[in-house]
Amino acid sequence: MCCLGEFEQVAKEAVSRIKSGNPGEADTDIGPMVSAKQWERVQGYIRLGVAEGATLLAGGEGRPEGLDKGWFVKPTIFTGATNQMRIAREEIFGPVLTVIPYDDEADAVAIANDTRYGLSALVLGQDIERCERVARQIDSGRVLVNTLAHEPRAPFGGFKHSGLGREMGRWGMNAYREPKTLLMGAGRASHG
Repeated sequence: MCCLGEFEQVAKEAVSRIKSGNPGEADTDIGPMVSAKQWERVQGYIRLGVAEGATLLAGGEGRPEGLDKGWFVKPTIFTGATNQMRIAREEIFGPVLTVIPYDDEADAVAIANDTRYGLSALVLGQDIERCERVARQIDSGRVLVNTLAHEPRAPFGGFKHSGLGREMGRWGMNAYREPKTLLMGAGRASHG
């Protein structure tokens, strides 16, 4: 936890540079929510984070400056959070980051896995071997290491309450296959 203040400052500065707007424009970092219902849902989580006692480091309720129409959400960061808060435990599906400090690698993995969900996770660090070791311990359908890149050919899907099965790649194609098993005398089996 020695570097939490430094991390918070870097995160706050990074969020201040995010440009919300038309996703068709090259300089846009983040577009709007899909609907008014999702916009209000994310606003509700932002209000909930404050009510639960987390510290609002950046962002907050409402639309980003200069965007008075559309379902744009201010990129938001909460600190001073615990893993018992709903903003840390539930899938928000909006630009809301909840920072939870940890004591060591084992504690970080325990916090990451202490959830009913497991769609996607992110591991950041300079020691790539350590990042990979941590990533392999996280119960999530997809774990990104030092990237936000999307690979459309890689399988996508969650663990736990985040879903069952996979989309994309050969794993996604398996959902459309009809496996057939032949059971034959003398204990022989054939799959095809």
